[in-house]
Amino acid sequence: LFFLRLQENATKIVALPDSLTGEQYFKVTLANNVKDASYAFYFDPNPQACYYVDPEGLVYQIAEKDAREFIGTEYAESIYEAAAMPVLTLSGDHVVTPDAAEWRYKNYTGSYVISDTSEMVSAEQENYSLEGGFELLFDQDPDYFAVKIRDDSGNLLYDGMYADLNTTFSFEANTRLLVDVTAQWYDDPERSYCGDLTYSFTSLVTAPAEFYLGMDSVKVGRFVAVTALNILNPEKIQFASEPSIGFTPTFYMEGDKAIALIPFNPSLAAGSYVMTFTYGGTTQNITVQVESVNFGSSPLSVSSTLLSLYRTKESIAAFEDLVAELTSTTENIRYFSDYFMEGVGGVNGNPGSRLILRGYNREIVLNGDAANTYRNNGVTNQAPAGTGVYAANAGKVVYAGVLEYTGNLVVIDHGMGLKTWYYNMGSYSANVGDMVKRGDQIGTCGDTGFAPSGNGVQIAMSVGSQFVCPYDTWSDSSTVGKIIIWGVEEK
Repeated sequence: LFFLRLQENATKIVALPDSLTGEQYFKVTLANNVKDASYAFYFDPNPQACYYVDPEGLVYQIAEKDAREFIGTEYAESIYEAAAMPVLTLSGDHVVTPDAAEWRYKNYTGSYVISDTSEMVSAEQENYSLEGGFELLFDQDPDYFAVKIRDDSGNLLYDGMYADLNTTFSFEANTRLLVDVTAQWYDDPERSYCGDLTYSFTSLVTAPAEFYLGMDSVKVGRFVAVTALNILNPEKIQFASEPSIGFTPTFYMEGDKAIALIPFNPSLAAGSYVMTFTYGGTTQNITVQVESVNFGSSPLSVSSTLLSLYRTKESIAAFEDLVAELTSTTENIRYFSDYFMEGVGGVNGNPGSRLILRGYNREIVLNGDAANTYRNNGVTNQAPAGTGVYAANAGKVVYAGVLEYTGNLVVIDHGMGLKTWYYNMGSYSANVGDMVKRGDQIGTCGDTGFAPSGNGVQIAMSVGSQFVCPYDTWSDSSTVGKIIIWGVEEK
């Protein structure tokens, strides 16, 4: 009868206000002996902004007195944001269900209404396994927030305000805790809600996560490894840096450790960078010193024929598309170990007969044209045609083929986002899917593709989507000589 009377008093209008497009509504079905008719009712805490749409799509504004009659009842609870109880999250992962709740919100009259919390509470004991720490967080800060913590034997370990918990309470890892929480939001004229919530649950807190860098200083263009301990799910590790390094590392499990490689773009400014790692209830800051490098610039004379054949917008775009495709995935396991070969002219770390013409990230100016320059993303090696090209370290061949820009190209995935790239070879003998060891021959030197300096091979290294400097990984490096992974391969 109410909805029939509501229709009689409503005023037809042209259309719903734009603000209601896509908003939720109350669906009301009126039945008679002929057929059922469904209406969409849009109620708002403002009784002058309530509408309905009839089965023919016609829109009506509900009379204010009828709107007031409905939005003042418990049936209209869902239209009041203040009716929603605060949500308690445990260690950023678990939403905790209250055991008991009394919640009140103000309706349009300013009077409190008791919220129906029957479906939002449960007295069933909840059990949680927490990784790296214990943290409780409400999405609406309570005025009173008390915690009691007991051990498995019922011994009281803590009884006080949550704000004081971290400064006065500690526990051993892998301890089961029985936790009681009491939270209150007082009656405050500045707010439209108040209430009391109580919780009871048990939690098993594992050892806090720990993060270690293989090196505490790095030159721009190079990279470091970071090792994380006490990690169950590496996908939950969060990363930030200040200033930003413009890269988010991906962690991979190796035994009981999680490992990630972090490149430092050549364009970064020198200075101290604070990297923040967060896992569960653990947050750890590590400072790394980034050093600048003068990569230099070299003029290079190139024939117009070579440019028109191999260095075109189309050929460069095709190579960039391949880079994007190959760097978007990686082997989850680490194939590489110890040092990386320089990859040409010899085996077992012996570079053999070859000359490095241009190093990593050197600016190359073609034919004196400052507008036609590029940064060398690898190391340009000059060597006689037919000289062997070798896998720099163990890995899986993920590309073996020909592109206009790179000529004969082989790409090896060494795992954990690290790849090596071998361009301009005279021939290649590796195939996609091959598993190679350090020193396995994968091709020979040549001058295919854009190889302006004649016979040789261009060898590059990438971490994730960034090309990086390989020098620290070589056996004769005075700085490192291999990728230092804390707890696995410290120098």
